[in-house]
Formats: sequence, C-alpha cells, structure tokens
Amino acid sequence: MDVKKKPKEKRRSNEKRKEKSRDAARYRRSRETDIFVDLAASLPMKSDEATHLDKASVMRLAIAYLKARSVVNALHELQTIPQPDANMDQLIPKALDGFVLMISRNGDMIYLSENICDYLGVSQMELMGQNIYEYSHPCDHDELREYLLMKSEDIDEKRPVNFFLRLKCTLTNKGRKVNLKSASYKVIHCVGRPMITRESKIIAIENDDEVKHEQHDSSDSGSDDMKDHNDSEVSRQGNHASLVIVGCPIPHPSNIEVPLGRHTFLSKHNLNMKFTYVDERLSEHLGWSSDELIGKSVFEFHHALDNSSLDKSFKALFSKGQCETMAYRFLGKKGGYAWVVTQATLLHCVKQRKPLSVVCVNHILRRRSLNYRQYFKRKYKHH
Repeated sequence: MDVKKKPKEKRRSNEKRKEKSRDAARYRRSRETDIFVDLAASLPMKSDEATHLDKASVMRLAIAYLKARSVVNALHELQTIPQPDANMDQLIPKALDGFVLMISRNGDMIYLSENICDYLGVSQMELMGQNIYEYSHPCDHDELREYLLMKSEDIDEKRPVNFFLRLKCTLTNKGRKVNLKSASYKVIHCVGRPMITRESKIIAIENDDEVKHEQHDSSDSGSDDMKDHNDSEVSRQGNHASLVIVGCPIPHPSNIEVPLGRHTFLSKHNLNMKFTYVDERLSEHLGWSSDELIGKSVFEFHHALDNSSLDKSFKALFSKGQCETMAYRFLGKKGGYAWVVTQATLLHCVKQRKPLSVVCVNHILRRRSLNYRQYFKRKYKHH
C-alpha cells in the first residue's frame, strides 16, 4: 500500500510545482506587460500611437528618446520663445524645406521630424531607433562612417558638415507607395554639424553582454589588466559625436510643376559640364547671352576659391545621380560675381542606362558683387 501511495504523492507534488511555475510565469508576463505599457505611455508621442506598439518597438523608441535627450542636453545655450506661435510646428518644417535627422555614433536614427513621411514615405515611428545603414545605399556607408566616427579632437561644432546620402524611398513619381523591399533610392542633401555628447550609460545598456564577454575572456590576465581594460572601456564610452542634420531632397527637373521664379534659370550641359542650353533669364542678371556660354565649361565662370566645394558636389553628381551645391560665385559679364546655388541632375538613356547629359536648376541668391576695380571706380566717381 505504501509503495502505491508514493507515486501518487510525487504526481501531486509535481503538478503543484508546475502550477506554481505557471502562476509565476503568468505573473512575470503580467508585470512585464504593465511595465511596457507604462514605458510606452511615458514616450513623447500620441496615446493612440503608443497603444499599437509592440515590446521591441517600445524599447527601440525609448532608447532613441534617451539618446536624443543627451544630444539636446549637450547644447550650450537653449533659446526659448516667450510666447510661441500655435502654428510654429507647421511653419518650421516648411521653412527648412526638408526634415531633421539626428544620428548617433553607431548609426542609429535617434530622432526624425514628423514630415519625414512626406519625403521618404516611411513614418517617423518606423524609422526612429533603426540603423541608418539599413536604409541607405551601400556605396555611401564609408563616407557616412567617416562623419560618425570622427575623433572628439577633430570635431569643430561650428563648422558644418555637407554630404549627399541616398536613402530608401517608398514614394513613386505618381504619388503611390510601394513596399520597402521595392523602394528606390532618393538623393538627400545633408547639411548640419556634429554634436559632442556623453552617452556612456546608454551605450553600456546596449553593449552590456559584449562587455561582460570581453571581461570574462580577459579574467585570466590578472586584476591589473582588468582594471586597465575597464578604464579604457569607460574612456572609449565617454564623449561621442552625434550628427544633427537637415536633409533636403533634390527635386528632379521633370517633377518641377511650379513655374521657375524670376531669379532662377535653367541650363543644360554635356558630361564635360559644357553648356548646351542656357535660359534667357541669365542675361537679365549676369549679362551673358546663350551664344556666349554654349560650348564653354561651367568651371570657367565660378570663383577660384569655390573650387573645392564645387568639385565635391559634382563628384557626387556623377556617382549618385544628383547634387546641390553650396552657395558659390558665378562670374558676371561686366565683372563681379553673383551668389548662386545649383541643383544638378544626371539624365540617363532609358534603354542603355548610360548617362547622357546634365540639367541644372540655378537659383540666384544675390545680385552681382563688385570687384575691386568697379568698387573704386564708383567710390571716386563723384570726387
């Protein structure tokens, strides 16, 4: 009799243990769900959007928010508006004519403005916390990595960075949206500056397992080596540079529906950047007729001090398909220079996919500036 009772008692005890284990697991899952609900509610986003987030998205957005806070806290002076306009949130994106993007050292997009969807077709919540290397062209990764991995002593926060980046875009020319796997690349002109931040706590959270593994492997080398390793790890995780940029897409000439303004002229060039067509508006501002420019290179008419900036822009044009120059000086027929910004697009043959020509939309920012001879001639004209 005693032998028969023991298996029954074991079965009962096993069932009790399993039931306790199930209750404990159920309690842990319930607590975990409550924690993630509270964490999602604390995120700076609309409540209806927060309720539809899964746990991985909540963690991704929370880490991105903490990193974005570290960048904002690194600002030396924050100017506050006493009475902000109610329409300010709508006016700022229009004034930028682009979107704001903050990128951490390891390439995470820690903040994007809400209007990113208007330019790339992907929402702000989908991209925040994602790695930019997954959404950018592989050929642009090396250039982007150079800006993200700059040493703190080489960073000049007052000197802007200027580069071109191809990002995935799910919007088609007809205004439709496609799947991200079928997305094409759009050239984005990125202008901004690096910000030195201290985000060691956040990095420690992300790389906790990796650091522990490194410490375990080096445990045999002694306590002194371990201390040196930890010190170097802390210094390596100290100051980091995050990029804060404004991304402006370059419109394709075929998609320009609004008539060009009075201070904008169109020009076409061959692959050697020699003029093949010039808009008549150019003669109004700079005095050149189309016959005087056709057959001549555009490099004959810009200021020598703008060579490096224009070379960088035109190299991006032929490697990425589009570019937008920084403001440069264009020579006037009667002397002096005008400040011009050019948006250039490389046109390809549809069948052979070979580059054929370049179309430039040129915006005149400022009328001609006088050269020294004209300046002194005007200055002493009435003496």
